[in-house]
Amino acid sequence: MFSPDESKLYFQVSFFNGFFEYDLATDKITRTKTLPKNPATSDDRTTFVNDSRHHGLSMSPDGRKLCVAGTMDDYATVVDRATLQEGPLVTASKPYWATVSGDGRSCVVSESGTDRVTAIDFATGEKVVSVPVGDHPQRVRLGHVTTGWTGPR
Repeated sequence: MFSPDESKLYFQVSFFNGFFEYDLATDKITRTKTLPKNPATSDDRTTFVNDSRHHGLSMSPDGRKLCVAGTMDDYATVVDRATLQEGPLVTASKPYWATVSGDGRSCVVSESGTDRVTAIDFATGEKVVSVPVGDHPQRVRLGHVTTGWTGPR
């Protein structure tokens, strides 16, 4: 994902617990953020869901915070983009995706291990709400329906 000014790219790689910052102007990785490993998680890569230790990354609309889904480590966390300091590790069961709430205040992660979707406040890094959504949520996308819409005719 790109920073708001499109000068930096943030990305995850398959077997790494964290992410990288890449500077487009210099064509170099400028920072690496290693996030905590869950001691209960095996380092056997053949056990990773979709070959990914961490899978899911989003950014607050102002570009100041990143939200990371630590899929195999069973947490999500909000990271300050300036310092790369992570916030609280919010327990989540196999968080698979991260996106931004409609109002831009929260990161929304799917918890494929518990069939829930959880919102985490970008400002505090704390869980706001978690709701059941059905079997094995993966990619989370937001949609908007206009008031009064009754469907196709």
